[in-house]
Amino acid sequence: MRPLLDYFVPISLFVIACASSLWINDYFLYVVTIGAIFAVLAVSFDLLLGYTGYLSLAHGALYGVGAYCCGILTAWHGMPFLPAMLFAGLFTGLVGALIALVAFRTKGLYFAVLTLGIGLIGHQLFLIAAPLTGGIGGFIGIPSPNVPAWLPVRQVVYNALLAFALLLVTYLVMRAFVRSRFGAACLAVREDITLAQALGIRVGWPRFAAFALSATFTGMAGALFAALSNFIAPESFTVLGTGFELVALVVVGGLGTLWGPILGAILLTALPEALRVAATLSLLAYGALLLFFIIFYPRGIASILRRLWSRLGAALTGKLGGV
Repeated sequence: MRPLLDYFVPISLFVIACASSLWINDYFLYVVTIGAIFAVLAVSFDLLLGYTGYLSLAHGALYGVGAYCCGILTAWHGMPFLPAMLFAGLFTGLVGALIALVAFRTKGLYFAVLTLGIGLIGHQLFLIAAPLTGGIGGFIGIPSPNVPAWLPVRQVVYNALLAFALLLVTYLVMRAFVRSRFGAACLAVREDITLAQALGIRVGWPRFAAFALSATFTGMAGALFAALSNFIAPESFTVLGTGFELVALVVVGGLGTLWGPILGAILLTALPEALRVAATLSLLAYGALLLFFIIFYPRGIASILRRLWSRLGAALTGKLGGV
């Protein structure tokens, strides 16, 4: 029953989201599309932070690697979007694997600080490698994904369908990973790496695979972001911007759940748009929301929903028992 729910629920929500996209106006559909891209980032990041306990601050730069790679392939070499996105993801996964080889020589705070340094170096490389990235002026002229002739929808709807499809694939792949022996080993690493090693669990490959897989889907999210925006600049891939935003999405949504960070991405993407008329209030509300969850619900939105579901189940059981 559990495997059926693991696949039935996300696929059903994907179908509903695709059908709904035909009726939403272009502005809200764009916001939803950006929210879906950030949900891909959040789910990818949760695999690493939520299931291994390692806090990477290099993912903002990895997001940029995928974006620039896709931009170069589609704008300069004329490659179609889908193979370019796949290549950008694999290339970012390779870069992530190299980072993991270095970073996993440390742990705890030192791991976070080391990846912070890598994130800062990545951002500076985006600025100074102007022949490849456009430097501070940005990379312009990235083509949008071509709508297939057999699919009679507007460009903005097709963009949303791509984002929903990538989110579904990301979630299912991450779910399969955490259900595997590698996922169980990652949980052992998160709880107590010394005890895991004492029990004979090989911790090296599982956490390395988690980092590389997380980086791969982060790169694909960056590729989709670049194609939908048609323009990218280093400011979109900073440690203090995207890097910390990923932490917020996962913490608010629910660490180590995979589905919770999707809700966090939806909430934290919608909030600034809802308060766009008052930018100061938007930042204030964003910060207050973070404080609220960290203080009162450190397990995020997922813990609130689980508690409500348990109470509902208990209430229904009580009513049935009284009949």
